[in-house]
Amino acid sequence: MFMMLYMLFILFNNFKFSVIKNFISCLIMILVLKMFLKYYMLVDFIMISMNFGVSIYSFMMIILTLWIFSLIILFLSVENNLLCLKLIVILLMNLIMFFLSIQLFMFYFMFEFSLVMIFFFIIKWGKGEKRLEAAYYMMFYTLFFSLPFLIFLFLVIYYTMVDLMMLLELKYFLMNSYFFYFMMGTFFVKIPIYMMHGWLLKAHVEAPVFGSMILASILLKLGTYGMLQMMMIFMSLFMKLKFYFIILSLLGSVILSGVCLRQMDMKILVAYSSVVHMGVLISSMLTFFKISILGGYIIMVAHGVCSSGLFYLVNVMYQETNSRLMMINKGMMNFMPKMSMMWFLMCISNMSAPLSLNLVGEIMLLIGLMMWMEYMMFLMLLFCFLGVIYSLYLFCYLQHGEMNYYLKVKSSKMIDYVVLGLHWMPLNFMFLNLLFF
Repeated sequence: MFMMLYMLFILFNNFKFSVIKNFISCLIMILVLKMFLKYYMLVDFIMISMNFGVSIYSFMMIILTLWIFSLIILFLSVENNLLCLKLIVILLMNLIMFFLSIQLFMFYFMFEFSLVMIFFFIIKWGKGEKRLEAAYYMMFYTLFFSLPFLIFLFLVIYYTMVDLMMLLELKYFLMNSYFFYFMMGTFFVKIPIYMMHGWLLKAHVEAPVFGSMILASILLKLGTYGMLQMMMIFMSLFMKLKFYFIILSLLGSVILSGVCLRQMDMKILVAYSSVVHMGVLISSMLTFFKISILGGYIIMVAHGVCSSGLFYLVNVMYQETNSRLMMINKGMMNFMPKMSMMWFLMCISNMSAPLSLNLVGEIMLLIGLMMWMEYMMFLMLLFCFLGVIYSLYLFCYLQHGEMNYYLKVKSSKMIDYVVLGLHWMPLNFMFLNLLFF
């Protein structure tokens, strides 16, 4: 596939930008559909080569990555030139290699290389004045934990003499618990866990729309997928301190759900909702119940598609009004009635309404937490209630109320409905066959 994409760039250098991007987008979509139809051929672990392999966890992550990138390439405008398209395809290759890697150093390299690409996207195509500050925030938050993790990998390989993750699961490796959790900070920052989420809001606000979609849908899942791999390898070390992280993540989710209710910036509200979902996901996965791991995996896919769609909707509004403030975008149902339907569908999916994949995943996460400790029920009730309220608040505030008559809003382009429809369909039809997970 990589060679095919590289050959396309060479062949199509003289073609129009729109022809290239539409062709590549359709090619990736056909590949995704082929992978979907052939899922039953997978066994628990398939070796591709010495450094790459696909596991039952990485299969759906690869499908999600390909699907989101095909949609991003589909709506790229002429302003985003051929350089942008080439960088997006390079990032796509990097992310697929990350999910395929079973060697520790390849895993680490691909994990950190994606950060450099997003750093470049924010600086080059970001619209805000503070994009350099946002890119530095992201870089230093992650670099602070990245180097200790590399030292940790050297220690693991030195003491166990094993480099493949599937073989490390058979080894027993013991070290200082607090030192270990400092090493795991590289995943907690990428997820991001509460109190380490400062970079995410700045990065989302300053990033271009495709940068925000990649950040929310794929890059946050790198942290959860990496932590899932480490949980399988270092289970005994995770068991010692998991209680503190579960309580911290849950309290953080409830606090940030309340913060969502007083946000006026649409993009920050959607970014906060991502942190809320990730907080519940990480707290439930750390209980180590099978239903929690499975629920976390489903939420990784569902949230990836849902948050990407919400960021695209925010960008549609921003293109019409040149503002992300909810006060200026009030009464949009009068200007764009069809688009308000898309807002409704995405917001109810974000609040885990029936028919969406989010509902299945969240029920599993909540069951896992309740099995672990019954007193969690009070936090769960608060989280579920506030999660519904802020999604309704976002929809009602934007679509209802008095119109801003100074705005000159045109009707949306057809490509917007195509992209949003392709976000919504897998999110609400995938629950019909949960054997994918």
